[in-house]
Amino acid sequence: MRMHHYPSDLADAQWALIEPHLPKEPGGGRPRKTAMRDVLDAIFYILRTGCQWRYLPIDFPPRSTVWRYFDQWRRDGTLDRIHDTLRRKVRTAEKPDHPRTSASVDSQSIDTSSGGQQRGRDNAQNVNGRKRHIVVDSMGLLLAVLVTAASVDDAAAAPTLFTRLEGQPMSQVVRMDADSKYHNFTLYEWVDANVDWELSIVRRPEGAEGWVRLPIRWTVERTFAWLVRCRRLIKDHQKSTLSPESYITLAMIQMMVHRLRPSGTEPEFHYRNVA
Repeated sequence: MRMHHYPSDLADAQWALIEPHLPKEPGGGRPRKTAMRDVLDAIFYILRTGCQWRYLPIDFPPRSTVWRYFDQWRRDGTLDRIHDTLRRKVRTAEKPDHPRTSASVDSQSIDTSSGGQQRGRDNAQNVNGRKRHIVVDSMGLLLAVLVTAASVDDAAAAPTLFTRLEGQPMSQVVRMDADSKYHNFTLYEWVDANVDWELSIVRRPEGAEGWVRLPIRWTVERTFAWLVRCRRLIKDHQKSTLSPESYITLAMIQMMVHRLRPSGTEPEFHYRNVA
């Protein structure tokens, strides 16, 4: 039994939301000795603090055990199933009987450490590293994520990102809002041929300088702000693109469990007024 507890640990009510969706213990062998709640707490600890795996505190299960479960859950779809279940609960609690009719897409370039796959330079943002492409609904909840090299053009990555919306609750979505980076005739042709919604480009007002709040577009920017509350996501230290995609999913999972069952260790979730 663990003697130390951290702000990132799940409260009892939050664990109750997740536990039913974790894979059951396989039968026929020795009983499992590792508590799955401790494994998940260890993963959230790494996500929030940004520490290296070998610096995981000793009161958690061994880092090799935690990593094995993390790797299994991200590959077998467990994290995606938990995320989608929680997203449905949040949507039902906060917007009952309001189906999604719009979504937003955007990208964020982030520095990486040296090495690893899919790295490049985004000259516009002066960033050497990777780019996070996400689609969110009108509440800022994640619908799809794709991580590429920062040099990949947003419009070029969009078809792969949009393909990941398959199986997501998009049946009543009629409009995908995007900024001018997605103004691309090849992308328009792909959208016309493959999906039922319209790609709507939201442009900056002519002559505007500095930061401008664009209608609807701030929703996806707010989601990026939620993500970088997690130190693991401030800079990309991963060798593969699968890990940062999984950490983004985990960050949304943690945000949503606090939204559904506030723990008291963190400020209660609420939408800030947009300036």
